[in-house]
Amino acid sequence: MTAPTISTLPYDRRDRQPVMCYPMPWAPPQDRTAVASLMGLGVPAPGQPKAMYVHIPFCKYLCGFCPFVKYSHDEGRVEQYLADLKREMTTYARTPYLSSVEFGSLYLGGGTASILTAAQLDDLLGHARSAFRFAPDAEITLECSPITVDPAKLRAARAAGVTRVSFGVQTFDDGIGQASDVAQDGATSRQVIEWAQAAGIDSVSIDLIYNLPGQSAEQLTKDIDTALSVGVGQVTLFPLSVMPHTKLARDVESGKVDAIGDLRHELDLCTAAGDHLKQRGLTQTSVPDYSLPGVDYRHARIHFADYQDLLGLGAGAMGTVGEYTYVNVAELKRYHELVTEGVPPVNAGQKTPEHEKPRSTMAMGLRMLSVSREAFADRHDGARPEDVFGPLLASLEERGLIELTDEDIRLTDLGALFGYDVAKEFYSPEIRERGQRLAERLARKRDVVDVGLGHRSE
Repeated sequence: MTAPTISTLPYDRRDRQPVMCYPMPWAPPQDRTAVASLMGLGVPAPGQPKAMYVHIPFCKYLCGFCPFVKYSHDEGRVEQYLADLKREMTTYARTPYLSSVEFGSLYLGGGTASILTAAQLDDLLGHARSAFRFAPDAEITLECSPITVDPAKLRAARAAGVTRVSFGVQTFDDGIGQASDVAQDGATSRQVIEWAQAAGIDSVSIDLIYNLPGQSAEQLTKDIDTALSVGVGQVTLFPLSVMPHTKLARDVESGKVDAIGDLRHELDLCTAAGDHLKQRGLTQTSVPDYSLPGVDYRHARIHFADYQDLLGLGAGAMGTVGEYTYVNVAELKRYHELVTEGVPPVNAGQKTPEHEKPRSTMAMGLRMLSVSREAFADRHDGARPEDVFGPLLASLEERGLIELTDEDIRLTDLGALFGYDVAKEFYSPEIRERGQRLAERLARKRDVVDVGLGHRSE
C-alpha cells in the first residue's frame, strides 16, 4: 500500500484520539448514590466474559510526550492508592451484577503499572481474584515501562498470574529516543523483552510511536525488525500527538527539538510501518494493532468486538458497565474521599440513550476494523446497518473508506489509515463536541465541573 497523495486524502487532518468508549462521558453525576443504579448493579448479569481495567497512575520518569493521567512516584502515596483501589474493587464486587459476572481479561495500565513492587503486584492481583470471578484462561496484562522491571519482578509477575506484558518501548533508536524524551535506551528495551520471555511470559506486546522528531521510515522499520528479532508477538503503532501541556510541546515550540513531521510525513511513516509488519507476517487486528498468527489480544476483543462491559478501576480510569459509560476522578485526594464513602468515584458518566446505541456499535466495532452484520442485528432488534446509517454508509463507501460485504462493514486500507476519523463519523454531533473537549482535558486531572462541561445527565 502506498500513501495516497494529499490531494486525494479524505480528511485534511487526522484524528489521533483513540475510540475508547461511546459515548464519551461528560456529565457530572447529580446523585452519586444513584450511579450504581444507573449501572444496573442491583441485578445479576448473565452473558459473555467481561473486561477489567485497573489504572496505576505513578511513574518513575515522566516522559515529555505523555498526555495521560500520571503522578511522580512516591511510596507513601502508592500504598495509600493501593488501599483505595482495593476498597473500590470490594465495593463493586459486593453488587449482584459484578459478583455474578466472569472476567475474561484484566489489564493493569498506567502511568506505569510495573512501578509496583513484586509484593504489591501480587497483593493487588490476589485481591482482584478473591473479589471477582475470573475465567480459568483469563488474560492478565501488565503494562510496563522498561526502566521499572528486572528479571525477578517479571518472574514474580508471572507467578502472580500475569500472562501478557505490554512494554512502552516507543523506539529502539537512541538518537530519536533522546530527542523525544523516551525514558530508556534501545538496549534496555531489547533486554526487558528477553527477560519477560525467560520469566515464562510468552505473550509480549510493545508500543511504537511514529512521527517522533527527526524520525525516518527507515528508522521506524528498523525498530520493527528489532522488535520481531527478540520475540515480540504484537506491535501497537501510535502517531505522536503533541499535547499542549506536555514537555515535548514546549520543546518543539522553543526549537529545542525538531518540528514534528506534517500529515504527509505521518501517513508515509504509518504506511511504511504497516506494509513492513505485513511483510513480516503480522496481520492488522485493529486500527493500531498488528499481531503474529495465533496471538490474541483478548482484552480489546472483549470490549470492542464483543461489546462487553469494561469495569474501569482507579483514578482516571474509564469504563462502561450496563450501558453506563464513565470516567473516574483523576485527582488522588478526591478519589480517596469517594472510595472511602463507598460510592463509585465517578467524575463524569451517563447512561447510553437508545438512539445512541447503534452509533456505539459502529464506532466501537470499527476500531477493530469491521462490524459484523450479525452482531449489529443482534444488538439492535434485527436492524441492518443500512436501516440506520444508509446515507452515511453510502458516502463512506463512495469515498473509498469502507467496504460493504454480505458479512460486515469493513475499513479499507485508506479507511484504516484514518480509522478513528471514520469511526467518529458515527458519533452524534453532541457526543463529538463534548467528548473531544473532555478527552483533551482529562490528562490535566481536571474535574468536569471545572472545564465548562457542566451539562448534566437526565
